[in-house]
Amino acid sequence: MSREAMQRAVALCGALLLCVALIFVLRERRGPYFARPLTVMDHAGVREHETREALLLIPQVEPLLPRGAEVTCFRPRKGQAWNDDGVYLTAVGLLPHQSVLPPWTAGANLRGQQVTQYVIAVGAPLDHPSYAAVAQFPQGWLYKRR
Repeated sequence: MSREAMQRAVALCGALLLCVALIFVLRERRGPYFARPLTVMDHAGVREHETREALLLIPQVEPLLPRGAEVTCFRPRKGQAWNDDGVYLTAVGLLPHQSVLPPWTAGANLRGQQVTQYVIAVGAPLDHPSYAAVAQFPQGWLYKRR
């Protein structure tokens, strides 16, 4: 076997190995493979990213929020607000025309005018007497202060 034929064989084997590795990576990251991902976090890892639902929900909620409105965003735990920094900071980036406040501003110990005007609850409903649901979406809810 000539040196040139040996180089071609090695290059072909290397290319085949890379194709097989790519197939395994694509299978781990889930489909759709030939479609535009819905969020920037799709196909980023094996598990669903914590902010994926917020990235889908916030653009749907944004037209319902008045400019300059105070809003907070989090994934409720047992119906209550908690320090959900990932989703809160996602809302800060996606809502430039609103005043996005931390989740504790919709805490269970606050009532009436003390709470934030709007809450975007991602993935689970909010259980707070000062809020009423305004709209429901597949990824969550929008609440307004009563």
